[in-house]
Amino acid sequence: MTDVDELLSLDLLTLREHTELAGDVFDAATQRQRLEESMATAEVVTVRRDGALVAYAMLRPQDDGLWFVLGFNTHPAHRDANVFRDLFAQIAGLAARRSITALRSNVYRTNRLSMAFHRRLGFRVTREGAKGVEFTASLDELMAVSPAVRTGHGRG
Repeated sequence: MTDVDELLSLDLLTLREHTELAGDVFDAATQRQRLEESMATAEVVTVRRDGALVAYAMLRPQDDGLWFVLGFNTHPAHRDANVFRDLFAQIAGLAARRSITALRSNVYRTNRLSMAFHRRLGFRVTREGAKGVEFTASLDELMAVSPAVRTGHGRG
């Protein structure tokens, strides 16, 4: 089972810069509290290498079939096809078990990597704000666009 310290460690490594560039504060204690609260209602899937957490996705039901991506994070040294394939396989398995038909995600505009990643996967912009963008995609759309999701879905 994944603990908050592992998730927090990965978040501290990757989230501070774009959060602060967006004008928000990234504080370890506040992030820990958010993770603890989220874990009470969310499903977490993880990828490990040599026992260490290298990627995770945290999803929570939002509406009938629609789940919100509370967190999606990958260690910079492990952003490769195998890690993403393993993570998407677990997300696809969760989707099959929990009847997830669509995903929604919020991204800071300052998080250029995540903005590009969402677009590459086939998410579409469903709302925009001064600091961020809401992306939404059906699982069918994601599978049609992304080989990683298609591969993962077949393994779930």
